[in-house]
Amino acid sequence: MKYFLCIAALAASLAPHSANASPDRAASFRAALPPVDAKTEVGRDHSQGEMVVRGGDATQTSLVKLALAGAVATMIGDAAMHPIDCIKTLQQSNAGIGLNMAGAARKIFADSGAGGFYSGLGTYVTSDGAAGSLKFATYEFLKSWVSRNVPEKYHNAATFGCAAVAFIASSVVLVPGELVKQRLQMGQISSFKSGVAYIWKSEGISGFFHGYAGVCYRDIPYTMLELGLYDNFKRIYMEIKNRGAAPGEELKITQFDEIVAAAVTGGITGYLSNPLDTIKTKLMTDSALYTGFADCFWKTVRAGGWGTLFQGGAARVAWLMPFTAIYLPVYDYFKRLLEKAETAGSLRGGSDGRGSAAAAFVASRPAGVMGVLGVKGIEPSPSRDSKRQRPKFSGGDLPIVASHQNRKSRTSRGKYHS
Repeated sequence: MKYFLCIAALAASLAPHSANASPDRAASFRAALPPVDAKTEVGRDHSQGEMVVRGGDATQTSLVKLALAGAVATMIGDAAMHPIDCIKTLQQSNAGIGLNMAGAARKIFADSGAGGFYSGLGTYVTSDGAAGSLKFATYEFLKSWVSRNVPEKYHNAATFGCAAVAFIASSVVLVPGELVKQRLQMGQISSFKSGVAYIWKSEGISGFFHGYAGVCYRDIPYTMLELGLYDNFKRIYMEIKNRGAAPGEELKITQFDEIVAAAVTGGITGYLSNPLDTIKTKLMTDSALYTGFADCFWKTVRAGGWGTLFQGGAARVAWLMPFTAIYLPVYDYFKRLLEKAETAGSLRGGSDGRGSAAAAFVASRPAGVMGVLGVKGIEPSPSRDSKRQRPKFSGGDLPIVASHQNRKSRTSRGKYHS
């Protein structure tokens, strides 16, 4: 809704105005704006050349935006590393027992050509992106709750619990997508549409959740390690990096620091969770052979020994190290952009979090828009190149007084009147 309001404000600023603007039209725009807190001040930051908001109640980046950032970051990582995921899936299935990474790659190419390395990509990117949005939004919400309600000495441990709950929230979307993706990778179904229709017809809704226990056994500890280790690695690293630094001179974490922390996290979590990933893959691709997670686990060990549980481990690490090094820092990058935008470009007025982007946008436009809206409390401040005012809210509500200060109109005799 806030983006619609921005578009509406833009249209108003570009439309021709008269000195006696229609009160009805002005009232319609006023009704769309959120209330302005008495402590809120809007002005132009001349050093940055943009509108900034100071004061008012502090607000956090919305969960919707964080969910979007999580989805985009996850999808970028998935698309970049999908060929390695295909190799890993074949190695872990019954059809790939004994194959190393090179052998699995040759088999995929011989069976399906170059396109075989991208089987299930669309399904995986879509489902994992949706799951990523739920995971990161839940994780950030829980971390925020922990920071407000849990003693600081327990924050590190609580981070792992937040990650576990975040995965459970995302699993409802992740598991069906993972199942369809892996059957596409194994050639068991020819397309997403036909595969979904077949699973629905033959197995019902429960068919999309084959291997759900395996996914939870794998991904709850994996997500706890992934998000928990990543945040704690960054925190510990920065403590070491700033050891002995004077107050106010502490170094900030860099993008390279985040990439290194994410890569180490991905390698550790990928290898440690490989046995669970192997069982999950078998349950999804050969579900008829097993009655459940424990049955699959012991049959796998009896058939090939304990080493079979680490089949595809190298491929999993080769996949997850760069994947994690891509998607976690990308998420942090998007998160910083959103936080910067919230700080520099949003009106932090009401506590209800309604669309304030339109008000900030209107405040940044020339005086014509502000004249139509007739905002109370604008303080004049001439700029370097014109007589336009610098809008600044000093508080109060937004009454409508249709005035066009500093806008000149031409008379029929060619003279200008203020």
